[in-house]
Amino acid sequence: MRLNRGLTIVSLLALIVSALALYEGWLRIPSRLLPFGPVALDEEPGWFANLKLNSLAADGAACRAALGRSALKFSAMADRKIGAECGFTDVVRADSTPIAFSPRPVATCSMTAGLYWWQRRLNEIAAVELKSSIVKIDQLGTYACRNINSAAEGRRSQHATANAIDIAAFHTADGRVISVLKDYGKETPEGRFLDGAHDSACGLFNIVLGPKYNRLHANHFHLDLGGFRFCR
Repeated sequence: MRLNRGLTIVSLLALIVSALALYEGWLRIPSRLLPFGPVALDEEPGWFANLKLNSLAADGAACRAALGRSALKFSAMADRKIGAECGFTDVVRADSTPIAFSPRPVATCSMTAGLYWWQRRLNEIAAVELKSSIVKIDQLGTYACRNINSAAEGRRSQHATANAIDIAAFHTADGRVISVLKDYGKETPEGRFLDGAHDSACGLFNIVLGPKYNRLHANHFHLDLGGFRFCR
């Protein structure tokens, strides 16, 4: 009984000392290991990367500040309202990124932050599976005023607010073009790279859809920061 009480007191004292050390700045924990605080995009995305991206989605000013602290070069775009359910706010154009995009993406600030983090992951995977690096990403678009799957009725797609991107292919430094349509699902270095690219996106974005989801996604990965999480 006395031993348990002593352990409890020691544990409480340790918690108090740790809290004081954090408060006074004696102990510094990398921001990637914390679920709160300013987002450091040039650090490795940590356990709470998705939570942090969603916090940026809710605070445009904080998101632009996070982009501004990174090496990313971007231009803020004017908000735009198109009809009753389409348009965008807090959108930026990524002018210079670690991996070039074709064309340059114009997407919500938080999506741009997520893509910046994802590019780090892509080259980590490429180094292992491809023994090369990714130098260009082909994307099919970010904004389109349409419903999910271009259906005549139903909910609007995240593309209707530039909160999504469709990724079709990756170009390597040694001249290969890795296509979602042609290489996904194959037991090859290119196929394994695409598996890793898809899985790593699931750790960052809210929704990730690929060829396994349906035939409409046979040629691309769809990434977005919509209101719920789903990876397929």
